Amino acid sequence: MNPNAAREVHEWLVGSSDLYRNVIGAAGEYDAKVDSSANCSLAAHILNAVTVGVNAFVFEAIEPDADIEDEYMEDIEVLAAALALHDTNKYVREAYGFDAHGNTEEAFEYYFDPEEGPGDDFGIEEFLGEGYREDLHYLVQRTEKREDSRETRGVDTEFSGLERYCRLGDVAASVALRDGVGGVYDSLTTYFDDETVHLVEFTELEQPLLNDLLLGTTKEVVAGDADHKTSGVVVGSSPDTILYLGEEIEREALRQEVESTLPDKIGSEFSFSCKLSWNSFDYDILAEVEMGVEEKERIIAEAFRDLLERGSAGVEPFEYIPEEFDQYFPVLAKAIYVDGRSEFDDSGVQDAYDRIKDEQGVQKVKLHFVAYLVQHYEDHAGFLDSFADEIRPKLHDDLEPESDAIGAVAKRFFEGQAAPDLGGKEEMCFLCGAETDTKYQKGISGIYRTQEYSRRVPPHAKYKSICEVCNLEYALLADLCERTDVSTNNSLEVAYFYFDDFLGDVRVRSRRVGNVVQGDADEMDDMELEVNLFGPQYFLQPVYVMDENHRMAVIRQVMQTAQETGMKVVVGRPFTRFESADAVFTDEEATRPQELLGLDEVERFGPLPDFVTDGRTDSHFRRALQLFKIMAMVGRDADLSNPYIHLDRDTFHSIADFAVVNHENATRLSDLREYFENYHEDALMDMKTVAERGIDLFGQQYNSKYKKTKVFREALDAFLSGKNQQMDDDELVEYVESQVYAVADREDYAGYVEVGEAEAFVEAIRMYLVENDLYDLKKLSDWEDALVNSYYYAYDQALQDRQ
Repeated sequence: MNPNAAREVHEWLVGSSDLYRNVIGAAGEYDAKVDSSANCSLAAHILNAVTVGVNAFVFEAIEPDADIEDEYMEDIEVLAAALALHDTNKYVREAYGFDAHGNTEEAFEYYFDPEEGPGDDFGIEEFLGEGYREDLHYLVQRTEKREDSRETRGVDTEFSGLERYCRLGDVAASVALRDGVGGVYDSLTTYFDDETVHLVEFTELEQPLLNDLLLGTTKEVVAGDADHKTSGVVVGSSPDTILYLGEEIEREALRQEVESTLPDKIGSEFSFSCKLSWNSFDYDILAEVEMGVEEKERIIAEAFRDLLERGSAGVEPFEYIPEEFDQYFPVLAKAIYVDGRSEFDDSGVQDAYDRIKDEQGVQKVKLHFVAYLVQHYEDHAGFLDSFADEIRPKLHDDLEPESDAIGAVAKRFFEGQAAPDLGGKEEMCFLCGAETDTKYQKGISGIYRTQEYSRRVPPHAKYKSICEVCNLEYALLADLCERTDVSTNNSLEVAYFYFDDFLGDVRVRSRRVGNVVQGDADEMDDMELEVNLFGPQYFLQPVYVMDENHRMAVIRQVMQTAQETGMKVVVGRPFTRFESADAVFTDEEATRPQELLGLDEVERFGPLPDFVTDGRTDSHFRRALQLFKIMAMVGRDADLSNPYIHLDRDTFHSIADFAVVNHENATRLSDLREYFENYHEDALMDMKTVAERGIDLFGQQYNSKYKKTKVFREALDAFLSGKNQQMDDDELVEYVESQVYAVADREDYAGYVEVGEAEAFVEAIRMYLVENDLYDLKKLSDWEDALVNSYYYAYDQALQDRQ
């Protein structure tokens, strides 16, 4: 066993080659499985297989004193390349429509062919070198037990010993989709003995950032990263489990090591701040988080520097502040702001304070007095030193946490205390329900407003309360928002990006996916892979929402990013437990317009393969993003301020109406026609049939929209009139036919009108209304204008098809 080798190998795979990046870029937008209830992107499935297979090989084959590069690197490269190609048939079928029944020689040659096929989209030969195709095909045909391997039966390869790890990697990645990490554990025990495979289970927390940190830190400890003693090779994890190979680690020892490591982990990855303004100061999270007191004092000093350098409350902005003065800022914050100190032993300092108070008043005196001491630092250095000696012990007492937030959260994570005992309403954390007496006072920029309604707060209470764990989570999220330029003044939500519930242990993205701003700017652009095996299980992207239309623009960006990266995504409120989903996109905060348009959930990355006929679904990213594109395109043409909430549902006649009303050349838009042909083909063809019957009856009209739709409008009016008179169906159809025949016969340009033409036209309309559930008085009345516009669209399409 060589735990360090796993880290070294994956640092090379991720950091020194483009293999992972290429797989994500090429296969991220396709599905791994046909069944959407056990699905992830093809890229995620491939990378899980590569990671698990390589980790298993490293664990079993590489001794602690081995020279990895000289002795094993070629085997590792071939294994990784073979697992990357183990679903070649699926990839060429999804991406290029190549009819591949298994990983045949024909499919393999097509994949590598730059003339006919993709030309090695994954960059396998750049990664591995040329001359390995037969070896790779041999291994790929032995990755799945059901694969027909007769084509490569006679291949003489020196890499046959890698078959075991190819099968293991694919089995683990496939079982993970169906049975989760528990299934991966069961499958690994068929390859290794029970004493070698270990599944450590935790309690997933309500606080997702802390849960992610605890999980990542635990993986570091298990794998011996940084200063930890090497223990095992981590195979993968889920939000509440870690699976590893090696010697079993005693649970309590693991918890203690994680708990002692977490403060430094938090300090290195997040920045904390106090709350300081010209007339108020609060330690905020600094009083509750376990960090070195020197670091906390540095943060307070930095806050004062920022305030003085920009000027406030009439204080002139400082161009220079001596570094030596930083040691006194925390002391002055404690004495003047927290304790309200106004009397001093030094007469000169006291005179200065009294004078400033008379000039500036009792509120502004605080900052002006601090500014005075900075300006006259050399004159009062002796006072400041003695004053600091007096105040600093009290300051340190304030900065020492009264409760152990990190210990509390580690206990919940390791000991299964998901929901702490609930207290009374007057002492309950408004986020998780834990007992607390700490008031939630975050000001006007709070992620949740101080006096907003909460079911855990009495209706007339002034403040919510927040426990130490949720307050720590708040500080982490606030820092994340600040660093990604996401405002907390608007309604804040979080997009949780993740490859799948089970993640093979390699980190290929940073914590944040990117910044999201208003409008359609594509700013979620953090696509760089990172060399760090022990990163987050999921990737948090805070987003802010101003209104329904802006929310739809943000959702469009989220979906686009998920498709490009091959990651699934759940959108929800902050401070709520992350829950993975079967669907590739789930919006837990969806608005009514999203639900009506089917943009609240997306089942798949792309459409089902052509050979699938049963259980068909058109809920996938391509459809959703194409619908977003149509709304944006039509909205720009009409200069609509809220284009995403003008369309109210995803049907042929509603979209055609939206486009015709708001776009001058709606009938010529290729994207619109493609959308209809892909997703509303039946309704489009039914309305085109109506239009063809209209042309037969009324002649080809190339003039105004009025002329093109006149006979159709007369038909709808007749249907409405007859239904209003409660005619039975036979009588109604006969009445409409007579009205249509009469109006057509009156028009000179219609030519000789036959009764059969009128009957065919009316029957086509009736069938369209029945098929689209519009054949009653109210619905027909509500959708009359939209039906006229959809007829106009189909009429123009029919004319274009005849040209």
